[in-house]
Amino acid sequence: MQKKNTKIYPFPPISNTHIPSQDECVFLWNNYNMMEHIKEHSLMVAKVALYIGNRLNENGLNVNIPLIQATALLHDIAKTYTIKYGGYHTQLGAVWMLDYTKNHAIAQGILHHVYWPGPLDIKKYWLPMIIVYADKRVNHNQVVTLEERLEYILNRYGKTYERMQHILYSFKQARCLEELFGEILQEDLNESSFDSRGLVK
Repeated sequence: MQKKNTKIYPFPPISNTHIPSQDECVFLWNNYNMMEHIKEHSLMVAKVALYIGNRLNENGLNVNIPLIQATALLHDIAKTYTIKYGGYHTQLGAVWMLDYTKNHAIAQGILHHVYWPGPLDIKKYWLPMIIVYADKRVNHNQVVTLEERLEYILNRYGKTYERMQHILYSFKQARCLEELFGEILQEDLNESSFDSRGLVK
């Protein structure tokens, strides 16, 4: 019996021609009526994500900085809509941005920014894993520890046992990512304020 191919979630091809600039991301925020506090959150997530991306490049991983910035800025593009009308902001945001950018990497990063369902291989899947981790380190517009963010998320969204288990599982992954990134960067990210050059303003 032939063994099934277990390779999943291949990293989509990256096209530099379909990566929105920061100004274009702001245009998209306004086009989709993003609430101000979600804009502020997205800016701070981008700051954390870009810090990690720049440090990964310094350590030889060769990640795409404009792609990281665009995905981080757009990860909550559908949040305002789903707050008002319901639905899953990860799925809707991924569909919107795939339609707009035709960039499958950005769509994948948005779709899986709460939890990455594939293997934790930073060299292969650096984009969604950076966004997952960066989003877990920002509460509103402040950089916080994973534990502080977890406490907030549990209090706000952990209304049922099932929901609570999903949240705990996603933060367990975030702790693993913190360790994996820390090993590559030779840095304790739990202690980092993520101040760095080249960050969005």
